[in-house]
Amino acid sequence: MNIPLKQLVKSSLIALTLTGGLNNAQAAILNFSLHYSGLAFGNNASAQGLISIDDQVLPNPGSTFLSLDSDEIIKAFTLTVYNANGGLGNGTFQITDFDFATWDTAGRTLDLTQQLIGQWTQGGGWGTSTRWNGDAGDFNLYAKEGSNAPTSAGYFTLATNNDFDNGDLLRLVSFKPLSASVQPVPLPAPFLLFGSAIGVLLTKTIARKGNPKFIS
Repeated sequence: MNIPLKQLVKSSLIALTLTGGLNNAQAAILNFSLHYSGLAFGNNASAQGLISIDDQVLPNPGSTFLSLDSDEIIKAFTLTVYNANGGLGNGTFQITDFDFATWDTAGRTLDLTQQLIGQWTQGGGWGTSTRWNGDAGDFNLYAKEGSNAPTSAGYFTLATNNDFDNGDLLRLVSFKPLSASVQPVPLPAPFLLFGSAIGVLLTKTIARKGNPKFIS
């Protein structure tokens, strides 16, 4: 059966678009920037971070512990601490420096396309809880034993140098999506093989069109 070249190309492109579209719909990795400040506690320490989250499995609304030993929900994480008192606890920390994180939307569905701090929950604006009252939700980090990464010291609050008693306190003041937050996910092997097969078929078809003596 002879299929016109234009029709073959069109059909192939449609097939590849559909397979790629289905795959991207199944997994969207959202990237956020985090900013912590010590100003509310009278110190000059601060921290900047990046976190990648799979929004297909993140409980939203929900309240849970998120393991950082696996990449089921949190795919990547890095946090850099600056200006800690005496330099203790300064540095860049990776996902391997933490045991787990806590995530609590206080009963509401947060809009992950917008700044999360201040979004309304049953207890007020998310991120506005007092240090010891988590009615408005929580996001927190728990450093591994032996690490000098910052660790939880109250709702939305970290203590530098993994020191709950003496570390500089830091407040989460920004949790916002990056402008290009949805990242493409590589296609599974079957789709790649399918695309390769289409490419070979197109190459042979074009060669035949240009050279009647082409031998497959």
